[in-house]
Amino acid sequence: MPNVQMNFRIDAELKRRGDERFARFGCTPSVALRRLYECAARYDDESEEQLRHLLEAEEAAVQDEGEKRVRAVEDFLASLQAQREALGVPPDPSRVLADEDLEELLYEAKIEKMVERGLW
Repeated sequence: MPNVQMNFRIDAELKRRGDERFARFGCTPSVALRRLYECAARYDDESEEQLRHLLEAEEAAVQDEGEKRVRAVEDFLASLQAQREALGVPPDPSRVLADEDLEELLYEAKIEKMVERGLW
């Protein structure tokens, strides 16, 4: 059976980390991708849901990580606000974000993280 070459783009840091992990298994990135394709082909009909779960699990993990970061930032901002109030420092009205601005920033941060992980 003839071989074909595949080219794809991936974040440099994600590639570096993935290559290190594959090397610990004594596996090259080509072998890892070949095995993923073999798994997809082998279980074509009977376990599509399992393959979908495997592929979507990483995306969910990235989203969970993003949500943890969002909560950490929100906690930090709440802490700053509490400190300002305790010191009697009024908030600067020119630096207050509207809810829609904050939502847009959070969305952009999530997309950026997914791009870094090669999921977008």
